[in-house]
Amino acid sequence: MAMTSKLLFRELPYLSVSDIVSYHGQFNNDISNSLPTKKYLDKLSSLYDLDLFSLNIQNDINPNSDLFYENIKSHYYSPHSFNLLKNKLPRNESNFSLLHNNVRSLRRNLENLQVHLLDELNYSFSVIGVSETKISTVDSVNFDTSIPGYKFEYVPTPLASGGVGMYVKDSLNYTIIDKTSNEAFQALWIEFHLSRQPNIICGVVYRQHNSPQQFLDYFDETLEKFSALNKPIFIMGDFNINLLAVETCNYAHKFLLSLQSYSLIPTVDKPTRVYNNSATLIDNIFVNKLDSKIKSGNIVSDISDHYSQFCIVQGVKVTAGNSKILRRDYSQFSEHDFLAELAEINWDTVITSHDNLVLATTKAQNVSFRISLRWPNHIVNPVNKTKLSCNTPTDAATQFL
Repeated sequence: MAMTSKLLFRELPYLSVSDIVSYHGQFNNDISNSLPTKKYLDKLSSLYDLDLFSLNIQNDINPNSDLFYENIKSHYYSPHSFNLLKNKLPRNESNFSLLHNNVRSLRRNLENLQVHLLDELNYSFSVIGVSETKISTVDSVNFDTSIPGYKFEYVPTPLASGGVGMYVKDSLNYTIIDKTSNEAFQALWIEFHLSRQPNIICGVVYRQHNSPQQFLDYFDETLEKFSALNKPIFIMGDFNINLLAVETCNYAHKFLLSLQSYSLIPTVDKPTRVYNNSATLIDNIFVNKLDSKIKSGNIVSDISDHYSQFCIVQGVKVTAGNSKILRRDYSQFSEHDFLAELAEINWDTVITSHDNLVLATTKAQNVSFRISLRWPNHIVNPVNKTKLSCNTPTDAATQFL
């Protein structure tokens, strides 16, 4: 029996390889080094270690500075420790949750991303952002991009690298409000329509390794436009600007000042890409909703050479509203005046046929046109729709016809 076991053991792959991880990677990826230890990661510099990083936390933004720092400071998590965290979250509250990962080619790493999401984390994020998808404007998407339970939207890249996408939970209603793709950056912006609370604006961005000023100009203009709407904003992505270099890099300094100008806070404060001797904070999830409890951090994985960033905002009910509910406002409707208006119509000039069906159809079309002209459709909140005790113009027109 012992001899048989030894013979079988010799047939196993990697028998002669002393360091399996360095050859194979933990998820069969191309990463040549083993993942760093948590002890090593915890010693890495934080954005809050820098003297330059002094956020405005006056009363008009968040009067409770202790709560602010408790909420925003992030940590490193393994899939196991993330599962421990999610089990501690209050079950009686709704959460709006985001996950971002630079996937370094969605085609190549989609399966690893699915394993990471569905098997390891087993958490139903509201939104999953992916950057550097490498989905090109030249080639159409000729592979299955689906993840069960999500809809996929994307913006391609004109270059060999870049591109962004967003997986949106099936239960959420949304509108795409902006798509931008050029050789400097790609961006996708979506507005989520929620019931009984302000809509949420969410973006995913990838900045190429060029034209930083062009990106900063676009970013500032976009933040100014969306901030004026007075809605919660969440921005995730790989910005390729190392926030830990704000004291030495002018572009990093400008980027951070732009974020501060619109009350956007980085929810990840420690390096998101740790590779060889490099540790940079270039990926993040920025939020301007500072009055909520936030859990955030990096999840260590080897989907690519970037970690996954997550942000869970507690107490945000993500019940979907309807993005385009059209109603006519009949609050000022007078049945008497409307019938009088219909009675004044010279139907002989409108109707040229004596066929009863044509006559009825023509009358109905004419009345419908007048209703549309006087009471046009507009988007309303279905919760606050007007309740009428009187008849509507349609009811009155039915009696008239």
